[in-house]
Amino acid sequence: MTKKHNQACANTYYSQGLVHSKNGEFDKAIKNYTKAIALKPDYAEAYYNRGFVYRMKEDYKRAIEDYTKAIEIDPHNADAYYRRSRAWLYLGEEEKAKLDMKTASDIGIKNTTAIDEILRDYDRAWKTLGNL
Repeated sequence: MTKKHNQACANTYYSQGLVHSKNGEFDKAIKNYTKAIALKPDYAEAYYNRGFVYRMKEDYKRAIEDYTKAIEIDPHNADAYYRRSRAWLYLGEEEKAKLDMKTASDIGIKNTTAIDEILRDYDRAWKTLGNL
């Protein structure tokens, strides 16, 4: 296969991963992101989004591995630093979380990422309080 063909196939798998992720089909999303990465090992967005899915599955160690790989490929990915900081917090690694949060802030995190995260946490809290 040509490099161009691999790129096209990787993009297709990546797009399918996004759809499965949005539909809450996390295992299917992971499989598609993994296929995309196999075809294009420097696919930072695929690592980032697979990390996000692992985090949604509460597999924080794998999430951190994928966010770290996304950062290695694209050191200016503020969102990956931000999301990795959140995963570090879930593992009780406050110092690592602070460093990543500072880096995300220094690079310039997208406001939509932080707002989405806050709204998701708020929604979860509201549902929990409603069940009390």
